[in-house]
Parts: sequence; structure tokens; C-alpha cells
Amino acid sequence: MTVQNTDAALDGQHSGDQQNATAAEKKPKNEQRWIWFVTGPTACGKTTIAKALAENLNFTYVEGDDYHPKANVEKMSRGEPLTDADRAGWLQALAEHETAKPPTSSSPHLVITCSALKRHYRDILRLGSEHAGDLRIRFIFLKAPEEVLVERAHNRKGHFAKENLVHSQFNILEMPDPEKAEAEGGEPDVVVVEVGDKGVEEVVREVLERVRGVMERE
Repeated sequence: MTVQNTDAALDGQHSGDQQNATAAEKKPKNEQRWIWFVTGPTACGKTTIAKALAENLNFTYVEGDDYHPKANVEKMSRGEPLTDADRAGWLQALAEHETAKPPTSSSPHLVITCSALKRHYRDILRLGSEHAGDLRIRFIFLKAPEEVLVERAHNRKGHFAKENLVHSQFNILEMPDPEKAEAEGGEPDVVVVEVGDKGVEEVVREVLERVRGVMERE
């Protein structure tokens, strides 16, 4: 899917999906499917935190990087930042995976890793809740200073995304503001967690506490 086609899908979502948009509100809580995207720039800890969250909640874990086409992985391995066009097909694949029913042996609730750096990218992922009335799509944004993530990316082994990608991702990053209402440009469906100076166990505890709080309220 091209960026233009994705824009068209976003522009047309309200006219074609008004009925589905309210369907989730009518579903009993035990019939709703939760999808939590763990987001943020490279080296912020998405995979580690997402796996811990999925294990603690008994949700199904999905590694978003697995949905990148080979060309994207090769590009990032060379230290080249992805463009909107590069990410369009990847985001669409993740959005389609949201609405696919997992195997009966797996939990229907998902925890998915995805950088989701721009508001536009997060809006594409939000389309799943418009098209499937039983979905509750929420985001966790792992926030850390750029210099911290550069050091982490430099020190980690076995990952195709290296430290030279961190700066390019911060250049395009659009930080979500969950404190504002959606009508004011905010993103109240995002939980922002500071991770820069915290250990993994502390971050996992905070994420679990806040995620459980959201699910209990909704």
C-alpha cells in the first residue's frame, strides 16, 4: 500500500465505519479483544517489555519487526533510515494482523512491538478498532533521552538496528501527548513510561500496573 492509499483509508474511515466504531462500546468486557502496542525508538526496550507484559497477562506476543519486508531490514542494517513509503506496507501488515483471529491455542489478546514514531503511523494502527468492533487498541510509549538509546544500541548484540538509526528516528519522532483530549490533538489511548534511568524490573512493574489500570477502567 502506498502512502497516498493509506491516507485515503484514513480519510474515509469515519464514513464507512461509524457502525463498527461504536460496536466495541456495546461488547461486554469479556468479549473484547485487547491489543497493546509497545512503541518507541530503537533500543528503548520494546521487545523486552512487550515479552514481559505478554507473559504476565497471558497475552500472545507478536514481534513487529518480523513483518518488515526484507528490503526494509537490509536498509536498516546499512544504517539507512526508513521513509514513510518504506513503512507503509509494514504498518498495513500489522493493522491487518490486528483483526485476524489468533489460533484457538493462543490468547486472543495481543502485545505487539512497533516503533510507531509518528501520529500518522499510530492512526493507521488505530484503524483496526474501527474495522472490528471487538478490539480495544492501546499504546505504550517507552520514553528515553536520545543519548541513552544511542549507548544502548551501541552495546547490544545481534540486532540489525544499530546506534546510527537512533538519531534519524528522533528527527521524525512525534511524541504522543496523552494528557490532552483527542479533539485537542492529544492521544489519550497512549501510556507514556519513562525508561531512561530505570532497570528492566522497575519498568515492567510500572507498565503492568498502568496497563492493568486501563483495562480495569475500560
